[in-house]
Amino acid sequence: MITLDDVRPLPAAPVTSGYPTRLGTQLLEGLLYVCILISFLTIIQPAPYEFLALLLGFACLVAGVPVDRKIMPLVGMLFFLELGGLFSLIPVMDYRDGINFMVISIYLALSSVIFAVIYTDDVVRRFRILRAGYIPAGVIASLLGIAGYFKAFPAASAFIMNDRAVSTFKDPNIFGPFLIMPLLFCIERVFAGQFKIRYLVSGFIILFGLLLAFSRAAWGHFAISTAIMVLLLFITRQNSRGRRRIVLYSVMAFAAIAVLVAVLVSIEGVREMFLQRATLFQPYDTGTEGSRFNIQQRSIEEALAHPNGMGPWVFAVQYGLVSHNSYLGTFLNHGWLGGFAYIALVLTTLAIGWRACLVHTPWQDYLIVTYATYFGLCLESAIVDTDHWRHYYLLVGVIWGAFAATVNYTRKQARGSARLARR
Repeated sequence: MITLDDVRPLPAAPVTSGYPTRLGTQLLEGLLYVCILISFLTIIQPAPYEFLALLLGFACLVAGVPVDRKIMPLVGMLFFLELGGLFSLIPVMDYRDGINFMVISIYLALSSVIFAVIYTDDVVRRFRILRAGYIPAGVIASLLGIAGYFKAFPAASAFIMNDRAVSTFKDPNIFGPFLIMPLLFCIERVFAGQFKIRYLVSGFIILFGLLLAFSRAAWGHFAISTAIMVLLLFITRQNSRGRRRIVLYSVMAFAAIAVLVAVLVSIEGVREMFLQRATLFQPYDTGTEGSRFNIQQRSIEEALAHPNGMGPWVFAVQYGLVSHNSYLGTFLNHGWLGGFAYIALVLTTLAIGWRACLVHTPWQDYLIVTYATYFGLCLESAIVDTDHWRHYYLLVGVIWGAFAATVNYTRKQARGSARLARR
């Protein structure tokens, strides 16, 4: 289990405004750790995470965390995204679920900005806090999902849905993707030569939970995100020894996953569900009325017919199903203004994240894990509605904050080199 002990070796960032600011920094980092640690607890609504994420904004003020202007494009795109949603809401203001939808959207956008502000400063320490909180969160969520699947105790049935592990989440397709980032953190630690039992055990527990979610989207997300992480780790290693280690450990990790899958499919009930879910298309994907692809086709037609959107959540009420595509869903819920702002947000985040991952900084590997997770999530968003997932906005904020910190770092390095050259 990972605890705050992992982040204690790094001293807090230097401060100049005395004891109140140091106390504010401790408050901020403590809240950040707890916020990430309990992020799996969504069975309670509103989730504790939601209150803590807003408290983080207050803690930023107390700690005197500066707002870097390089995150202003993020603020602007989120502003237009939510402005489009508000315009779309106006014709259906009497629809309570639509109002709730927009309140959640605005809250999530605000949380993304808060995380961006946090991760522009003292980046390595705060990435360590993220990892220290996220891995045990993934382990606890996985253990609950595993217990539910195997009915380990009477109340464990609350953690399964349709014979799939769901843990404390509403849907297995949310539970599975939540586990990707902590699992990648464990794999990255092993690739870095940290063969500590806690990372190995945590990684296997989380992988077990991911497999028992039986989510094809989450499995694909994991495969793609892992491939992106390995690629970036490989091309950013500064010597051939590091690259050889990445290749060797990748083969070892693949073999370990294959062994775990083989063990799982040897269990009769698991094998039947695994074979059923391992097919590329299910009947509800390719059927006619009400199938996933049929609904997506209707989503395109409705989005083209409603430049201002149908109104938040109106499509879901009218057709009885969501679009299963965050890009189409955003056009329907936020109109063309919000839809194009959302696409701009995704493309820009992917672009600046890739650029930052290629810069050798003290937090490079942490950022690679975060970026790889987000990359896979962006692809998954084409078949699943992810636009209201809390950890989606966490990833966006962290990438933008780390990008701003990376730009500042390279400029500082360049100024230092210039001073040395003048001597």
